[in-house]
Formats: sequence, structure tokens, C-alpha cells
Amino acid sequence: MNSLAVKFRTGRMVWTVLAALYFLIFFANFFADLIPEQKTIALIFSYSLVLWLAIEYYFGSPFFQSGIVEPSALWRGVFAFFVYPYFGYLCADFVWWRWTQIPLHYLITGILGILIFWLGTYLRLRALFDLVRIADVKNDTGAVIIPGKRFLALKLHRLCRHPRYLGTFVQLLGSALVFRSWGGLVLTLILGLPLIFLQVRYEERMFARFLKSDFEQFQKLAPLLFPRLKSVVNGFGG
Repeated sequence: MNSLAVKFRTGRMVWTVLAALYFLIFFANFFADLIPEQKTIALIFSYSLVLWLAIEYYFGSPFFQSGIVEPSALWRGVFAFFVYPYFGYLCADFVWWRWTQIPLHYLITGILGILIFWLGTYLRLRALFDLVRIADVKNDTGAVIIPGKRFLALKLHRLCRHPRYLGTFVQLLGSALVFRSWGGLVLTLILGLPLIFLQVRYEERMFARFLKSDFEQFQKLAPLLFPRLKSVVNGFGG
């Protein structure tokens, strides 16, 4: 049903650490050369991004998808064609072009953006670790199974049905602010969010098969993507 890795894998761990170290060094040199006086915010963001992607990769979670069910190859590819050029645009606009820069000091938007990005990362990783915690592995095939009843009891999935995609949306907003780009905010809203909804709608159909008779209860339990204010207050208050 999904591609999560729930058992320790030595080879995958070694590869993940080496790849993460490479990109950490790359970004350190990249921003030190191009924007030495403004590198701190960019480095904090890029290190956060690399470490988050490393964790997602190690646990076998496809980048920017939920990892709960097999993602649609079509919508996964379409979103990849958006998100990677999106990050390139943010960086290039901040370093060179300056076409859509927010007229505020970069530290103001940068610190706010990092905090928002961290919030989105928390949503994605908290939901990922919850999935790994409840996952079962079939002894005969090694397939990873998410028990429906335990899935419905997960805390974040009581806030909204797709907290991992909500986390992605929040990360995109935070990234745009880190690089002071109002153009990035616009792209997130007019392209990123609709593409997220397309993936969410696909996974809703997969959830109907996965949860079967419990799917209707799941729909009543929580909103599709954006939590209700009351649910957020109750969720973090209790």
C-alpha cells in the first residue's frame, strides 16, 4: 500500500548521511560565495531543507507526497516539475534578479519564513513518525501495512485528513518568505496549492479503498486540508 521503510537499513543510512553531508557543504560554499553578508538566513534554511529531505528519504517517503499510499505517478511528476524550479526561482530572484522582492529587511522575512518552514516540516515529520510507529510488516512478503483503525486514531489526522500535504503547503509559503519573494507567495497560491489539491483528491480515492467502510467516518472526522480553528486550539491545548 505504501513505500515506508520501518526497519533499520544500514546501506540506506550510510547513503543518506553521505548525500546530506555533500549538500550541506555545497550550500555552505554556494551562499558564502554569492551572498556572504546575507548567508546566515539562507544557510539555516538550506540546512533545514537538506536535513528534512534526508529524513524523508531514509524512511522511504516520496518527497512532497504523503507516503501513506502509493502516489500517482502523473501528479507526482507534475508537482516535481513545479517545486524544483520553484526553489530555483526563489534563490535566483534573491541572489541575482530581484524581480519580486518584498520591500522589507531580509532578516524580517527570513526569520518569519524559517519559523513557518519549520512549522510545515514539523507537520510532515510528526505525521511521518506517527505512520512509522503504527505500521505493521507482513512476515511473508515484507509489505508495510497501515492498520486502518490505528490510522484513524492519529492526532494530526483529526486536525485534517492530509496533514502531510498541509505541511508541504506551509513549507512553500515559508520558503518564499525566507527568500523575500512575493512572487513565490503568488506561485504557491496559484500553482502550488491547486497541484496539492490534485494530489489530495487522488489520495482521497485511494483512502476510500484503504479505509473501506471507515472512509465515511474519516471524512466526518476532519476537514480535507485546512484544519478548523476550534480543532487547532483543542489539539494544541490538550
